[in-house]
Amino acid sequence: MPTLIVTKNGVSLRIVRLREGEFRIGRSMNNHLVLASATISKAHAVLTRQGRFVTLHDFHSTNGTLVNGDDVSVRPLLDRDIIQICNFEMMFLDRDFASAEVIEDPPPEPVAEPVETERAPLEAAIGLDAGGHRIGGSRGARWVGNGVAFALPAQGREIEALITDDALASHFGAYVHAADGASRAVSAYEENHVAINVAAWSRYDATHREPIVVRSSDF
Repeated sequence: MPTLIVTKNGVSLRIVRLREGEFRIGRSMNNHLVLASATISKAHAVLTRQGRFVTLHDFHSTNGTLVNGDDVSVRPLLDRDIIQICNFEMMFLDRDFASAEVIEDPPPEPVAEPVETERAPLEAAIGLDAGGHRIGGSRGARWVGNGVAFALPAQGREIEALITDDALASHFGAYVHAADGASRAVSAYEENHVAINVAAWSRYDATHREPIVVRSSDF
């Protein structure tokens, strides 16, 4: 299970497991990880896990979120990526620790309390979305909320890979933010799977990091 090591000013605070679904980070008590600092937004960021894939979304926070020093709004995470939120740092590890804790879901936020950003609920990993649109493909590709996940066969095993929604939009014209965006994204992968798989192999040859994440800059 993916793990997050949380530190502040170089001092380790806690080690937590990332369960399937959303893991919210912020100052408000209705977050999974509460960071008690006036510089942290009430709803600052969220980590979304679907299988082995974990993506960070910044909630349009006041002071932003960095991954490996880059200011990001959305970023699929890779093993040993460093998330920085003000003076807190979190190392993302794609493996489990025996001593890691599981944080239960926090109580719901009171209706009267405003939040900076609202997020749509997670879609299912396979089948149809709420609008009845296809989110699973004939080649095993599936929409995972921020891109299309697929598998690359490699010497008797499969390597998990993902092409991000921005890469699908910029290079293959898949407008993924429409009501049928998941279906469009899966179709774009199926129609262009050879080029996408080549890009994924090139990325793997360069990094040897699993799962493989293919972004716009990889084409």
